[in-house]
Amino acid sequence: MSELIIIAGPQAAGKSTIISQICSQYQAVSPFISSSKKRKPILFPLQESRQIIAHKEILLGAIFMTAEQEEEVVNCDLGRMDLILRRSRERVIYLDECNIFTIAHAMAHGVKDINKHWSEYIVHLEKLNAKIIFLNIDPEISWERRCRKYEQRLVYFPVNRHKAIMRRYREYLKRLHPLLLSVYHRLPFSKEMLDGKMPQQEAIQKVSGALVRMSKYLKS
Repeated sequence: MSELIIIAGPQAAGKSTIISQICSQYQAVSPFISSSKKRKPILFPLQESRQIIAHKEILLGAIFMTAEQEEEVVNCDLGRMDLILRRSRERVIYLDECNIFTIAHAMAHGVKDINKHWSEYIVHLEKLNAKIIFLNIDPEISWERRCRKYEQRLVYFPVNRHKAIMRRYREYLKRLHPLLLSVYHRLPFSKEMLDGKMPQQEAIQKVSGALVRMSKYLKS
């Protein structure tokens, strides 16, 4: 049966880069898989559903997402998990960025009723025997790493709105962090929290090790 492993954490924790690097290394040399005569499982990264919707709607960050767009993200997540379940005979390890943690993102910018989807996520994740790896960094580090990227987006806004938009970005990061932690602690699945402040290469090694410990295919 396929596996789903969620890589989550605050913005600028390095999730996308780490997923990309791990998949590249795995396809090239499989450095962290034990020797086995069984066919090597596929490591398949999924594009974050929030990014899919943000790009479709041409949004410049989560602070601009509406309640309707948050519903689109949820439907994308749930629909994709349904598809994975229908392909359950495949030996595939899906790496999904965010997934149920989108509930925290939605709450961070004021969507009140997003928690109604909690049980839907849990049912799907239980069927997939999901695991979670959480890369934790505090909001100030998120801001330091992401500030320059936010500044580059200001070109799309009038100058008299620049300060207010940057303030919204920073306040969003501060609201988001405790909500992400709350989701993490509520989840009834196998999970590990890693320090996201470590250098990138060390983070790749740590996440790789967590994948081996969690995945029934990688440790078999």
